[in-house]
Amino acid sequence: MTRESSSNADQPTRTNSSSSGDGDEFFNKDEVKQKLLIRRMIDDNRKKLHDLAREQKKLLEDKLMSRRKRLKHIMSEPGVVMAIDKFSFVCGVLIIMIIEAVLLLAPEKMHLLYTALLAPLMVARYIMYRADRQHYFMYDFCYFAQLLMVTNIYVYPNNIQLEKAVFSISNGPLLLAIVMWRNSIVFHSFDKMTSMFIHLLPSLVTFCHRWADHLANNNYPIHENVEESITIILNNFWSVPFGYYIIWQMLYLVKTEVVSKRKLAYNTEMMTSLRWLTKKKDSQSYKLFSVFGEHNQLPTFVGVQALYTAITYLVIPFLWHSIWLHALYVVFIFVFALANGATYYFHVFAKRYIEEIEKRDSEIKDDSMK
Repeated sequence: MTRESSSNADQPTRTNSSSSGDGDEFFNKDEVKQKLLIRRMIDDNRKKLHDLAREQKKLLEDKLMSRRKRLKHIMSEPGVVMAIDKFSFVCGVLIIMIIEAVLLLAPEKMHLLYTALLAPLMVARYIMYRADRQHYFMYDFCYFAQLLMVTNIYVYPNNIQLEKAVFSISNGPLLLAIVMWRNSIVFHSFDKMTSMFIHLLPSLVTFCHRWADHLANNNYPIHENVEESITIILNNFWSVPFGYYIIWQMLYLVKTEVVSKRKLAYNTEMMTSLRWLTKKKDSQSYKLFSVFGEHNQLPTFVGVQALYTAITYLVIPFLWHSIWLHALYVVFIFVFALANGATYYFHVFAKRYIEEIEKRDSEIKDDSMK
């Protein structure tokens, strides 16, 4: 009796335990369903937000593109173009005269003139390049050189090693880029004159600073005695400047091939130096950078640029030790740019002008015959 009673007494307890377990299981299923429902709602809302953001981005891009086109259309109107060209011509001639005056009367102030011109020119160039989707040109080495120049002038003016590196860059790859890129002095072209100032002015600043004592004392020796060893000369005028070039090249590749890779791949109209040089398949630059295949254009481009930079540094020690050689070197490249400008005016601009005159003359004759 006792065992049966105790057995019967245990049965209700087991039943309650079992029903409690079923309730917990039922509650857990409801909780899982609720979690799945919430997760699905979150995913749906996230997708909607992404779609909405994508639509808003597309609308914003379309608006910006429309405004860009309107602005470009306004800037392309004959009256506006002529006004800008006239203004650029006057400014170009005046700036050349001011540079000449400072060079002859106050060469120690050349760095101040350089700084005064650099800031507005860079802002204007960025605005113009941005409108044409060419602002990635401003990641090129010549703009990095401007940064080094400003750093040497205002941050580390007494750092002789940095001064020699800036001297090498300004009179090596930067100045010779006028020859390589066929820069020209075309006074009515703001873009061409800006390129000239970017490549030429740093060499004038280094000339005035390097030969400041000679210019002040009217002392112009053919050459100065070389006191450093070949090792020190190569380090100051080749290794260190080339090291700055390597730093720039690494930063440039990180920017274009890592940080902005998707952006550049998505927007194929956005120009970089390599895209500009290889956009025409029949051009010499395209053939040069495709010599190892189109898929190797980037490493070929990097290698060619590095070789060009390394070679241009070889002449720098001679310029550092001779004011005459340095002056003749700068004058030669300036005359080269002048010759390019003359070619433009007489072979391109004059031809267009004559064609316009003939067109107007023909229109007048047609009107008179009517």
